[in-house]
Amino acid sequence: MPQEAIRQYEEDELLPEAAVEQQVISQAQANEVVVDSTSAADKQNEPYYHYTVDTKDPDPWLILHKVKIIVVVLIIAAVVAGSIYKKNIEQAQQTLAIVEQPAINDLYYIDFRVIKDNLRPAEKFRMAKVQDITGDVVTINFSSYFYLQEHELNEAIRYAQLRYEKFFQEKRHNYKISELLTMIESGAIVLARRPEGNMLDGNVVVPDSHFESSSVFIPGKKENFTGLEYLNFANTNNKAEQAFTKFQQSADLGFAKGQVNLAQMYLNGTGVEKDLSVALSLFKQGALQSYEPAILKYAIVCQLVESCVVTDFYQELVKAGVNIEFTKQVNVRATTKAFEKALEDTKR
Repeated sequence: MPQEAIRQYEEDELLPEAAVEQQVISQAQANEVVVDSTSAADKQNEPYYHYTVDTKDPDPWLILHKVKIIVVVLIIAAVVAGSIYKKNIEQAQQTLAIVEQPAINDLYYIDFRVIKDNLRPAEKFRMAKVQDITGDVVTINFSSYFYLQEHELNEAIRYAQLRYEKFFQEKRHNYKISELLTMIESGAIVLARRPEGNMLDGNVVVPDSHFESSSVFIPGKKENFTGLEYLNFANTNNKAEQAFTKFQQSADLGFAKGQVNLAQMYLNGTGVEKDLSVALSLFKQGALQSYEPAILKYAIVCQLVESCVVTDFYQELVKAGVNIEFTKQVNVRATTKAFEKALEDTKR
């Protein structure tokens, strides 16, 4: 048989088998479709369950201990509020005590908007420092900077800004203690703090120049220093009398600071009977040496004595060659209105 006939015969034999196999496959697919459609119908008839968590349902533990939790929260809130209230009361008492008995280098937190209007939005709080005390007159210097928040004053201490020489303005402001107490009532003085050993919150609050010393011998300097040490313990034993003795020795040696400290004792009646006339005389001795605090204190005390004329005092200083415009440390041109007027009269 020819080869082509054989090939044709084989292909004819295979075709029926392929057709049979194709029919079998088609039948199987049809059966699968029927089964799938049946299972899909069954799935549709089955009930659908959707499980969710209701977050609105309260925790059984919370329901059981709800009252206890509320009581604990209220107790904690009461303790916090009580501690804050107690702290405010203690600070108010501290402020009142410090202002009633002022000391050099005391710091006041001032809400300056109570004192002055028309400040900028960022200007509210200032710090004030007690620079001098003459009788019941307290001389303070305001800081050169304003702060918006009260806590920024604490940060100024923390970052040692008070050690900067010009942190406080040179201009002096005189207030009577009664006026400072009124400022507490009005809310102008928010807080008063007293450094210990020139330190507050672990930071130095005086300029570095405060610690500068000289080894040059000056008559009366040693006696004055000893008198200051005794004066720190004036309320114990006879330290006030010992301080008076040392200041007297220093003043007799012509030391201006000793003269001023002795005058302060006569002015306040510490260790000696109060005598304003003697105090003025001692202040004048220091003023004639161009000692600035003596000039300032004389001007303040002079207003308390009827026979004292501050203009005559300035004219005497000018004749002695003392520059009252002022010395290197501070330009004290107008601490009070009377002081300013007296200076103007002197220039005429």
